[in-house]
Amino acid sequence: MCRMIFLTMALTESKLQALHGKKNKNTKIIPDRDGLYISCGLKGKLTWVFRYRFEGEQKRMTMGTYPEYSLDEAREKLISLRRRLYEGFDPKVPEVEEKKKVTLAYCTQKWLEIKVPTLKPKTQGQYKSTAGIYLLDKNFTVDVQTAAREEWIRFFDNVAEKTSRVNAGQVLKLVKTVLRWSRSRSYITGSAVLDFEISAVGDKPKQGQRNLQMHEVGLLWAMINKSRATPAIKNCTKLLLIFGARNGEIREAPRSEFDLERGIWTLPPERSKTGKELRRPIPEKAKGIIQELDETYGNNGYLIPGAHLGTCVTHPALRKYVIRLRLKMLDVDKSLRAFTPHDFRRTISTRLSEQGILPHVTEKMLGHELGGVMAVYNKHDWINDQLEAYELWCKMISEAAQKELSRIG
Repeated sequence: MCRMIFLTMALTESKLQALHGKKNKNTKIIPDRDGLYISCGLKGKLTWVFRYRFEGEQKRMTMGTYPEYSLDEAREKLISLRRRLYEGFDPKVPEVEEKKKVTLAYCTQKWLEIKVPTLKPKTQGQYKSTAGIYLLDKNFTVDVQTAAREEWIRFFDNVAEKTSRVNAGQVLKLVKTVLRWSRSRSYITGSAVLDFEISAVGDKPKQGQRNLQMHEVGLLWAMINKSRATPAIKNCTKLLLIFGARNGEIREAPRSEFDLERGIWTLPPERSKTGKELRRPIPEKAKGIIQELDETYGNNGYLIPGAHLGTCVTHPALRKYVIRLRLKMLDVDKSLRAFTPHDFRRTISTRLSEQGILPHVTEKMLGHELGGVMAVYNKHDWINDQLEAYELWCKMISEAAQKELSRIG
């Protein structure tokens, strides 16, 4: 009975020439690189083999024999095979056959190139962010036209497991949007997933009800500190969580709106949703963050600069960063439900109300115009009361973050 012996030696032409035609007691396997190896048969026949993983399965394919294929030629062919693998195709399947397959990634790329640029800039950013994370998955290589319901369900189950059932439902909506457009452009003739209801793969979002519990706030803060993002995007997220402000109020804020000496952030009427000037006190924790931004980027222009000179951090960049934070948090807390930066506003209001902070104070912190019997409070901005509430909120964040850091290490 013959055995296979694995040797580790760098392949060269001279070594291959010495091995060629040499009889062996056992089959020898000599690796080269990137999955390429030479198989030395009992009678000295040398065969090039490529070993790889495709759709979770270990595979191998014969590339030819030596010396018909020299070492340089085998390595050159390896590059083209690995390129096909990266593009989502099985190198073993002939290219002519693969051209008949239409993948979700292919349809999404066409949609991003042709349809998405015609939409509003904010919508473009949202679509690009979500599609980039979920729909351009190189591991989901089935033909969308022939994929069985079970294959689609596995795809959405994977999304739900990594994020949430609500998010899986949102991804289904996007998949159907992309594939309906693809059908209208004759890229596909149809797909089983177009008949799916959200209930088959996930849950519908409960509008206006998500707020983070304190352990979630602490975990989020800890993950921001551990992340390798730029100081701009990290501190933008922190300030949103501290102030409970609308994300545009923070992202697009000129540095000049923040008076650290007086401890006041003044939002002018033209940037306020209510059309009136808003004043918020700046708690010590926020002052430290702003000073850090000043040291990093200077104190001219935007408080939180974007990737290009003279720009601010964009909404898609913030949204994408928060999604990635959420995925990291899921590694620690599998029960975590989806959230967005806008949910920070509801969080600060809910958590401070639990601490006895009066409604007119939290409403002023959120930048709301008070109505009804509370309209009397519009005449005053309650700066001292807001500051007291903000300092309490910052203390709650710090304690929760410290607790989570000690738990996760």
